[in-house]
Amino acid sequence: MTQQKVIIGIGILAGLLLYAKTKPTFLKVILIGLSISFGLTFFKNQLLTDLSFFSFGILTIGFSVHQAANRKWTNFAIGLFAFLSFIWGLFQYPFIGELRFLMLLPIGLYIWTLITKWNTENGLSILTVLTFYELSEFLIFIGQWTQIK
Repeated sequence: MTQQKVIIGIGILAGLLLYAKTKPTFLKVILIGLSISFGLTFFKNQLLTDLSFFSFGILTIGFSVHQAANRKWTNFAIGLFAFLSFIWGLFQYPFIGELRFLMLLPIGLYIWTLITKWNTENGLSILTVLTFYELSEFLIFIGQWTQIK
């Protein structure tokens, strides 16, 4: 098991612990979908791995659109960065290192959300999952950056 899976797994567990606090059914479906998507990565079947990858992208854009429609811009930004990471991985765009470095922005927004809106945020479970994913992406950048000589 890689470090990335461990970090995302911790985020999934934390998100599932916050499941009861998630109010709209749509957000509960996204949380369960993200959890199943993560679970599919443990199978060695390429079809399931691809399904996991695409479902992650679809669920993150669904979350982002929902948050933008409700005018929750910090949540939208956190979801957007996760979706951009999906797009960069899908199309193998250049400058993935820069995108991974910019994951500091959604991590900072998540910390700000925790400080200011801990008790009132309905989508905190999904934000936790996405932020742990973004943290794993940032740590990949740090690992690659320290390897450069």
